Amino acid sequence: MNARDIRKIRCLDALHYSFQILRHYHSRLWGDCCKLHQDNSQIVSVLAGCWGFIDSMHRVREIAQSIPDLSVKHPEMRAFLSASKHAEDYRHYIQHLRGELAKNPPNTFPVWGSISWTDKDNPQKSHTVFLGTHLSDTQNTSGVYDVKEQKWVSNVSLGIGDITFNFDKVFESAARFEKFCIPYLRNSLDVKLNSRDKLPIMSLEIGTKNPGFQPPT
Repeated sequence: MNARDIRKIRCLDALHYSFQILRHYHSRLWGDCCKLHQDNSQIVSVLAGCWGFIDSMHRVREIAQSIPDLSVKHPEMRAFLSASKHAEDYRHYIQHLRGELAKNPPNTFPVWGSISWTDKDNPQKSHTVFLGTHLSDTQNTSGVYDVKEQKWVSNVSLGIGDITFNFDKVFESAARFEKFCIPYLRNSLDVKLNSRDKLPIMSLEIGTKNPGFQPPT
């Protein structure tokens, strides 16, 4: 197998699970937000979901731009990178949090941002929670409402500074790109790949009667 095909297969593997992880975070994010009214401890799951999604999206962007023979100027690639560009900004912010916390004057928004979500019973209603101590000058963005469409842009959004990360919109862009790039990669290969329906699992059992083995007491 030539080196180029090997690189493409590795990109396929990287993207396959990155998209699955992204889908995992997105599938439960809004539901976990809706539980916050009854159980504030759900904020940990929400927080992990938000920033896990952003980290996964950043990873997809990085892998996508390393696909052999797929130019960043391709219309599908350009559309995806444009729609998901805030993932880059958000990940840069959280990865350089030490520098953000050292700013003088300090940032006026909560360290982890503010999360907004639509009400499960009233789609015209939105809730926002500030993650952290609410100081007198605390500011942030909340959910974005589309006046023309008369609906919230995303069921869940995360505000950092004056930027809003709309999870639904970004996920939709990733789903569209997945439908393009996975077939693109598969069809460009000179070899046929095995199905991922059943993973090859290797097992190793250490017996207690092996010479020199002493079971724990």
